[in-house]
Amino acid sequence: MTKTHWKRHDFRLESLTLTVDGLEKSILELNKKLKEIDWYDGLWFLEEAEPIIGLAFIALQNYINSSIYDRFETLDKQYEKYKFGTLIKNSNRTDVELIVGIANYFKHKDDHKELRNSTANILRDCNLQFDKEIDITNSPIFKGLDYYTETWNLTELIKTVTDWREELWLDKLNH
Repeated sequence: MTKTHWKRHDFRLESLTLTVDGLEKSILELNKKLKEIDWYDGLWFLEEAEPIIGLAFIALQNYINSSIYDRFETLDKQYEKYKFGTLIKNSNRTDVELIVGIANYFKHKDDHKELRNSTANILRDCNLQFDKEIDITNSPIFKGLDYYTETWNLTELIKTVTDWREELWLDKLNH
C-alpha cells in the first residue's frame, strides 16, 4: 500500500471554484446589460469585464503558487514549475506560464514602470500586445483567454490548473 502525502489532497480547489463561479456570475450580469441597455455596447462590456477576468487570472496564479508550495514547501525555482504543462500553440510557453503572465500583466498594467522582463517575455512569446496604449479589444487579458476557451468560460481554466497541480506530484518533478 502506497502512502499519499496529505497535501496531495486539493483542499484549495473549493475556494478557487467559488471565486471563479462568482466572477462568472459577474460577467453574466454584464451580458444582461448588453441586452437590456441601449447605450451599453461591446466596448462598455469589455471595459467592465477586463478587471473581472483579470481577477480570475490572479486567483488562478494564487492557486498555482500555492500548489507549488503544497508540493515542495517552498517557492524556490517556481518559474521552473510553470514550464511544466501544455505548450501554447506557436510559442515556447506553457499554459501555466501564460496564466501567470496574464495575472502579472493585470496587476501591473497601470504602473508607470515597464512590465518585468519575465512577464513581458511571456506575453511577447504568446503574440500578445501589452503596450500602454493597447486598445481594449486587443487586451492581452482577452486575447490570452482565447487560448483557453472560445466562449470565455472561466471555469474551463480550472481544469487546466488542477491537471497541472496533479502533475506536480509525479516523480519526474521531484527536483
